[in-house]
Amino acid sequence: MKFCVLAILLMVLTGAGEAPTPAEARTALLAAASKLLDEAQISYVYGGYQVGDSNDCKLCNDCLTAKSPTPKARLKLCPSCQRCSLDCSHFAELVHREAGVPYPYLDTSLMLSLSAAALKSRYGLVDLGPALAKVEAGDLLVYDGHVVVLERAHAYVPDLPRYRGDVVHATGGKDIKRPGEGIQRERFVDLETFRGPLRRILRHAALAGVAPMPKPAVAPASPPKPSPSGPRPKLRKVEKRP
Repeated sequence: MKFCVLAILLMVLTGAGEAPTPAEARTALLAAASKLLDEAQISYVYGGYQVGDSNDCKLCNDCLTAKSPTPKARLKLCPSCQRCSLDCSHFAELVHREAGVPYPYLDTSLMLSLSAAALKSRYGLVDLGPALAKVEAGDLLVYDGHVVVLERAHAYVPDLPRYRGDVVHATGGKDIKRPGEGIQRERFVDLETFRGPLRRILRHAALAGVAPMPKPAVAPASPPKPSPSGPRPKLRKVEKRP
């Protein structure tokens, strides 16, 4: 009886801090991306790095509507956008953070310029190169200046692009008609050429089933801006386009 009690206690203690399985981490990451898409009425702003409350987002969207600044001038001309806006790389960071998956922020230039060893040791990202045959849901697809979260890879259909999938990302692309629609899901895109040539596929260590990354010996080359402390307030539902 004493042995059974000790065995159960040991299992509880060792299991309490266990990392999620790759399947659990992938499910959490995709759920976080979908939740942000459905819940947040956020604008794409180059350099935008956090999500505020509903009022913050409304002020940002109203400011962008009134001033119509160029993408790279938005953060400077609309101070409210500093409190509620995202760009693509900060969206990727936020998705991982909301899913409880450790992910030190890095921008797309680092995603493309760092070696595979550096990406794994500093950021816990496994470099798969541009080989789409290996791609899985939850992977980050990196293009020149843009990164997306792959939500689903579709089966090949003859006479259509070889690799198609659904992606979720923060974007200021031509499909965005007005402020507040910066997070988008795009279906059946050609993954090889979605935003120019696909440069790299990165998979978080938690999804790859490899050992978690060690604590970086030095600060990341591009440290993230501070995020709001405490739980994030619930946002307005997205007003879907007709």
